[in-house]
Amino acid sequence: MNQGIAKRRAFLTQRKNQGNRVTVGFTGIADFRSFIGQEYIAGMMKAASDYDLNFINFAGAIKYSLFDDIDFISHYLKNFRFMKAPLVDGLVTWTSSLCSFLDTKTIVQTFNALKPLPMVDIGYLDIEGIPCIRIDNNSSIALIMDHLINRHGYKHFVFIGSKISEPHMRRLNAFQNELKKYGISELPDSIYMTKTMDSIDIAMAVNKLCSAYNLKDHSEIDCIITSSDIIAATVIEELDKQNICVPKDVAVTGFNNQYNGITARSPVTTMDLEYFKRGYAAVELLIDRIMSPEEQFKTRLVPTTLLIRQSCGCFEQSIEDAGEEINTANSMPGTNLSEEEVRNYLFRLTRNIFSGRPEIEIKNLIDAIFDDIYEQKSPSSILRWFQNLLQNIRKDSVLVNSELQQNITNLRKIILPMVKDDDKQFSHIENIFHQLRSLVSVFIEYDTLSTRENSYLMNNLSQIAMNFASATTGKQIQDVLRYQLSEMEIPGIVLCLSDNMTIDLTSSNIELILPEPPLDIKEKLPFKVYDPACIPKTFFPHSRRYNLMLEILYHADRYFGYAFLEIGTQNISVYDTVRMLLSNALHSVYLKEGRTKERSMLLSSEQLVGILHLKSENSQENRNGITVRQITNYLVEHLSEMTNLDKMADELMVSKSHLVRRAKELTGFTIQTLHEKLKIEQAKNLLQVESIKLAEIASRLGFQNQNYFSSVFKKNTGMSPRAWAHRYH
Repeated sequence: MNQGIAKRRAFLTQRKNQGNRVTVGFTGIADFRSFIGQEYIAGMMKAASDYDLNFINFAGAIKYSLFDDIDFISHYLKNFRFMKAPLVDGLVTWTSSLCSFLDTKTIVQTFNALKPLPMVDIGYLDIEGIPCIRIDNNSSIALIMDHLINRHGYKHFVFIGSKISEPHMRRLNAFQNELKKYGISELPDSIYMTKTMDSIDIAMAVNKLCSAYNLKDHSEIDCIITSSDIIAATVIEELDKQNICVPKDVAVTGFNNQYNGITARSPVTTMDLEYFKRGYAAVELLIDRIMSPEEQFKTRLVPTTLLIRQSCGCFEQSIEDAGEEINTANSMPGTNLSEEEVRNYLFRLTRNIFSGRPEIEIKNLIDAIFDDIYEQKSPSSILRWFQNLLQNIRKDSVLVNSELQQNITNLRKIILPMVKDDDKQFSHIENIFHQLRSLVSVFIEYDTLSTRENSYLMNNLSQIAMNFASATTGKQIQDVLRYQLSEMEIPGIVLCLSDNMTIDLTSSNIELILPEPPLDIKEKLPFKVYDPACIPKTFFPHSRRYNLMLEILYHADRYFGYAFLEIGTQNISVYDTVRMLLSNALHSVYLKEGRTKERSMLLSSEQLVGILHLKSENSQENRNGITVRQITNYLVEHLSEMTNLDKMADELMVSKSHLVRRAKELTGFTIQTLHEKLKIEQAKNLLQVESIKLAEIASRLGFQNQNYFSSVFKKNTGMSPRAWAHRYH
């Protein structure tokens, strides 16, 4: 066995035997209409299964319409409160997936704040101390160029990418290096790097290209190399608007292997970036980091694969292979006719087969038939004609497999009698029909994939939504979950809800566990959880390995809690659907029951009142200046930090002297004393959770060490933390 695998398995087995199976998580933002995010997650889940790890998915879904919450990124960032020990032992991150929503500095700060949690990244963003699993853009572009130059003999190239993407810039650099390697001069006006990846910017680039060069019949440009399948698909559509056919007039290649490529009019030759393998490799590297936290790990490169499709001028390998099959069917009798009579005869019959197609297309088909019979071109002219037919049908409607296969059968019955007396011609034409059937199958497969993976196509979603909408009490919502989760292929849920609708995640109660837990666990419900990362793992399936999806429950800017959904279906967007349905139902119930009182994060209002001892009417509160709520909210948000008056004053936009004076007026305490008291109240909350140790509490609350924390705790409560926890339990 590979030494790395053996070492990992020994470490993980030891952890499991100690009753502490390793738990890894994943965080990133993905468009789940694309298979990239789903492939990453599938690879991670397979690795978690192979290595017997728990897996928690913290990924967020990109919102898809104007009706979705435009500020979803702020909701997603709440997930980071869960991404720490003891809930997870390590994290696979997709830091660059946040680049469309946050500036690089904020992203780096956000992930740096998770340290020292072991992390491994699968994106292109460099964060110090986090090793990466990446693809090699240089070798990937080299594979594309080798195929285009050595297989097709192309010499004149254009590159289209987007300058907003760092990987696109790397691919451009690799493209230019390949040109030099082959001794090919870079053409003037042949590099187009758009401001965005929006279709309008890509269309402008195509229009400039068409103005600079004649793109008909490979006369001036052989191939347009793009840095993304999204760009490639848009380029093909824009060229079609100008009556430029891909690949007949000019070839196009993509990068990334996205649905945009396989659903383009001409399926795009592209690079498979091996998302599944990279997800799997990231988990393996993460295990290594958990095993050896002090060791420095280097970035690892995963080899990519060139996927040959039709946009470069080839056909898929399955279509090529079909042409090698020989059918020895008996030849059929024909008639002796002149070429003109044969053409007229074929025109009448083929027009009936392909009714509704323009006359010029039928005449082109007749020319293609004669080419294949008498000139035996490669690739087949009939195959090219069918390729164009499928592109045109696809542009305006959907492909129907049975109808297309019947068209091929009818055409075969017409053509084979013409070559019945020549065994070589007969075999050649029969091979072409094998290729035609494979060509149709490939197109149908692409369309089927894109439909199947369309994340939000759920046949029974409307009925499920109605059931959630009809729930008017918390119990009814729980009943809906009991009956509907299985309909969506979700095995279970741990539902944690706050007492009131809040402006932030706050302390919550575990109210429902499905499937029904053992009696000793069920008797603990509802169970108060003060820190999301400290939710006791005993409430998860503890007798077996688990895969969970975190969904934070919110409506607009109000929060209800969160849910851990056990992963059944790997259509990840289903879990986001449950979040939306459950959140809307909870919003209605909370409003109906008057559960709208806002509370500060983590600490209860009772705890705050107990600290401040404020009078019911505080005349000082009405004066100009910051309020008690502003002061306490800031300090609560920064419980994990040492008190920093300069930073606090700067963020509250007041002078340091005003802050110090105002805090004393409103609370009777200095800022430092108030912050300390808030930390001790939060420590009381954390001490109620059996799974978190004193050293972890001290670290989370910004104390220098466990001994100092114990000293401060005893000063404020008269008891040591252990004595207080013992009394509570």
